[in-house]
Amino acid sequence: MKALATKYLEIVQAGYVSGYKIRLTFNDGLVRVMDFEPFLRKALNPDITKYRQFRNFKKFHLHYGDLMWGDFDMIFPITDLHRGNILKGEEAALSHFVLNDTAAPAKPISDRKTKIVSYQNVKRKKVLHG
Repeated sequence: MKALATKYLEIVQAGYVSGYKIRLTFNDGLVRVMDFEPFLRKALNPDITKYRQFRNFKKFHLHYGDLMWGDFDMIFPITDLHRGNILKGEEAALSHFVLNDTAAPAKPISDRKTKIVSYQNVKRKKVLHG
């Protein structure tokens, strides 16, 4: 199907398929099935992780052409949904999660990988020139 020229990109229809998959129909004629499982699996924010439960995940709705859950609890850039890629590699995915998981609790320092560093006092001998 050839895409129609539109001024603004929006989702005109969204329907639950199975698992964490939703069929999205865009106003340019594109129809795509998006799988949100990889995103939900990596999410840390409790406002997002609650959508791992199917009863919550299935409560999505369209709001002025955007797919969203709750009161903007979970929403994605329309261009990412249109491209079919809400996770664009680890670096992009991390920045994406930072934007959507701003209320995520900080990890304790003990969870971080650190290297053991030892410092030694080295006494230098003074050399006298005579």
